[in-house]
Amino acid sequence: MQCSSIGIIGLGLIGGSIGKSLLKNEASHRVLGWDVNEDAIDFALASGAVTHACEPEKMAGEAELLILAVPPSQMELLSEKVAPFVGKRLKAVTDTASTKSAIVKQLSAIWKEKYVGLHPMAGKERAGIDNSSADLFEGAAWAAVPSALSSKEAAEIATDLVCALHSVPITLTPEEHDAIVAVTSHLPMFLATALVTLAAQRASENPKLPKFAAGGFRDTTRVASCQPWLISEVWETNEGFIKEALKDFINILSEMSSKDSKSLAEMATEAKRARESLLAGRGEGK
Repeated sequence: MQCSSIGIIGLGLIGGSIGKSLLKNEASHRVLGWDVNEDAIDFALASGAVTHACEPEKMAGEAELLILAVPPSQMELLSEKVAPFVGKRLKAVTDTASTKSAIVKQLSAIWKEKYVGLHPMAGKERAGIDNSSADLFEGAAWAAVPSALSSKEAAEIATDLVCALHSVPITLTPEEHDAIVAVTSHLPMFLATALVTLAAQRASENPKLPKFAAGGFRDTTRVASCQPWLISEVWETNEGFIKEALKDFINILSEMSSKDSKSLAEMATEAKRARESLLAGRGEGK
């Protein structure tokens, strides 16, 4: 890393895992951290996610790289609060939000050339610093989303950060990013939520149903256990692309409902091939 002092605001699953990974991989020996929850700060210090607790305003004056790992709805207000305290050492600012079009516009207006957006394609359905892991990002793809104002130095630092976490940076425009994750990340949350809602309705009619909620149901609905605010915030900041994905998905379901068994088998065969191809493209096995 080009930065010897890194600050993380927001010590949840993602922020905590970034800190743990940086320290484990010896990419930095000084990781400053802060969270609105004092217990999270204590846990981060005790578990080796950060080396020092530091208020955001002070952090802005000491850090060379500032990482905003808070919910998307808090990014702009936090930035406006912290930006006036920036010191000469600060080289780059990034965020970890799962939508980018609105966030990049907001934050680049505040941080100017120092800002580059990031989004890790890794996580867990269980949030919080106590679920963080130094290995969370191993081999994961990270979207690197510069703005029109981003400096070459800031872009290089963002890439260095991703590589220091043993991850793979992929540069996208904000619109590219939001269109892609609407299908690969956001739509699964909506589908899982809908399936659980249906199962709960049927379980109220037949209490034996939960006994049959086995592996397929558990795997398919895993992301329905995410933080409730997450699904509302991705909708608020990526509604257009999510609506488009939902519409296309509903059309596919409608098409399936009109097929005969032979046609469904052909469709399932093609879907099996497609899944294996998609995962191979990500670098995963079957």
